[in-house]
Amino acid sequence: MTPRRQISWDEFDALMHGLALAVSERGPIDAVVGVARGGSIVGCHLSFLLGVDYFPVRLKKHRGATTVVVAPTPAVAGMRLALCDDLSQSGETFKIAERELSLVGAGPVTTVALVRRVPGFCPDVWALEAPSKVRFPWARDQLVDGAFVKR
Repeated sequence: MTPRRQISWDEFDALMHGLALAVSERGPIDAVVGVARGGSIVGCHLSFLLGVDYFPVRLKKHRGATTVVVAPTPAVAGMRLALCDDLSQSGETFKIAERELSLVGAGPVTTVALVRRVPGFCPDVWALEAPSKVRFPWARDQLVDGAFVKR
């Protein structure tokens, strides 16, 4: 069994700087949309690095079906967007979020992932390719009964 690839906070910061440069090289964007939860961390950080607004969307996967919990705001109509998630594997989340963005009239969408699992869906921009699972720094610990435990 291949061990999980650990990403530290310092590495996350370096990867985010690379993502910001790659996104900006593709042309201007007006806002960043993050797919909650992990995509919110990536998207919000990217929005600060690029100096643009941030908007969330929330999808929920349950028993093979993905539903929209928080739809995109109509405020993104006509905007050039960077759609962010922490991990790209099947591409299903990106496809559903892109469809939802088109329903509110969003402009062109650039798909952005912190990590692209290979083989798998290829977003427009990604910072790191990984053939196995990764552990993000925000997912290492969890508060359980008043104490932090390793996940």
